[in-house]
Amino acid sequence: MTYAWRCALGVATAMMAFPAFCGAPTQAPAEIAVAASAGTQLLAFKSSGAQADADAVAVYETAPDAQGARHRDLVVFRKQSGKFVPEARNDKIIACSKCSQFHDDPFDPDLITLSPGFLVIEQMDSGEQPSATTLTFAREGGAWRVKEAKRVTFEGGRGLATAEVLPMPPSGALKDMDGRWELPTFFNAIVVNDKARTFSFLHGDRTAAELDTHIAATCKDGPDCRVLVRQQDGCMSLVRDDKFRSFAAGVADRKGKQKAKSQAMAACQAGGGTCEEVRTDCSAGAL
Repeated sequence: MTYAWRCALGVATAMMAFPAFCGAPTQAPAEIAVAASAGTQLLAFKSSGAQADADAVAVYETAPDAQGARHRDLVVFRKQSGKFVPEARNDKIIACSKCSQFHDDPFDPDLITLSPGFLVIEQMDSGEQPSATTLTFAREGGAWRVKEAKRVTFEGGRGLATAEVLPMPPSGALKDMDGRWELPTFFNAIVVNDKARTFSFLHGDRTAAELDTHIAATCKDGPDCRVLVRQQDGCMSLVRDDKFRSFAAGVADRKGKQKAKSQAMAACQAGGGTCEEVRTDCSAGAL
């Protein structure tokens, strides 16, 4: 999904209620950086204007975790006596940097729309089933509250859309809203049938149970089917020798394509035959 498309869609959605902004972020005053939680730094900042009681919103992010994902805090401010003071904080509204189907970043600072007393945040997942998540907040009685939370999923290429209402927190408060973001994990396997001399690379199952079902369906025609590699993402390689014996290797590294191939070739060559690569590929889920 291109930036222009994401921005245009965000503007179209936001303009139903508020003017949208797509441009360079406003430079943050010193007190915004100071408000960062330990271990985070400022990622984005936007204010509603220069008025004495202006609102502002800031997003902070962590360093990459073991899976390479950065996690985000959202803080809403209000100007008091010339300085922005935090009013509400939440670490479940803004998606992590890999919390999408293809592990691209759903968050775009230009899809934050802020007007006095109102805040709209739209985030995009451009995966196999693209979606737009829109969270709308308003200040009521001196507190920021959730007004609307929805996720629209688009059926790829079919022009169909399904809207899902996300659960509101019992308190109704922004600080308690859960955007229901997750870092996808994928399970993969290489399955071969020695008698039929066929093979299957199984990619993209979200749970180990789903992969078991997929393996069972692939091996339903007889006992000659066996699993050579089973792993949680990374790269897998299949090699065969001149007697049609299969050898394989898996590497838990999305950049380990050559390593997986080398390990599979080494296993094959240890058998004394002439070896040839059949297929090597990688998937993009979490390790």
